[in-house]
Amino acid sequence: MKEQDKLTLQMILLFFIIFVFFGVIIVNEKISPLKIPKVTEKLETYIDENYKDIKKNLNIGKTEYKNMKYQLKVSNKQNKNLYFYIYYEDKKITDTYKKDYLEGKTIIDYQEKQIRKNIKNKTGSNFEIKILKTLNKYTDNIKEKIVTSEEPETIKIYNLKANITLDKFRESNIRNTLINFNSNLKNKNITPKNYTFNIQDPEDETRVLSITLDNKAIESNDFNTIINDIINKKKSNLLDTYEITYEYLN
Repeated sequence: MKEQDKLTLQMILLFFIIFVFFGVIIVNEKISPLKIPKVTEKLETYIDENYKDIKKNLNIGKTEYKNMKYQLKVSNKQNKNLYFYIYYEDKKITDTYKKDYLEGKTIIDYQEKQIRKNIKNKTGSNFEIKILKTLNKYTDNIKEKIVTSEEPETIKIYNLKANITLDKFRESNIRNTLINFNSNLKNKNITPKNYTFNIQDPEDETRVLSITLDNKAIESNDFNTIINDIINKKKSNLLDTYEITYEYLN
């Protein structure tokens, strides 16, 4: 067989494979929506078998066919932003319940955005916000607040990170700046669980002091000593008592 004939045959074979491949996809896309009622029955049975105890708290959406698989969105009745998906693909059912609903990734992501937005509205400043635990690690009372609150910045569940630039890198400047920062936020009903302050030395751009602490430490009578110990890199029982950590970046 001549090389040209071989090349022609290979091109025909490739065209045939591509034709069959896309033909199967098109047929599948046409037929799959017709199977939604039967798939829905399977998914509802799955919910009854696996999530019977919480079903009364759930809103069950409609089964959809997307990205070559069936999916069903299940959300919390109190807040639609707490939800998970159930998937049906190749006759197998999987879900995102543990990560998205039990651990609360969906509501945590949403409330972090709300905290940033609400703080920006109250202060005019942007801060990095991180909720410190997954939903299932909180008490039932705090879980309820996380799910239902429209002012999550008032719940002590998150770390607020702020970059601080001083005129002089001195103990008194650091102490007074942090005290004022905490007071200003507290007066606006913004109450992080703790802060991380990255404090820039204006005379040395490579010197940044990062301190993580909470408002109890800032408002304590020990705060002068705490800042002194940090500046002088002393080993201090006070740092352990108030669970303060610090490091010099760069």
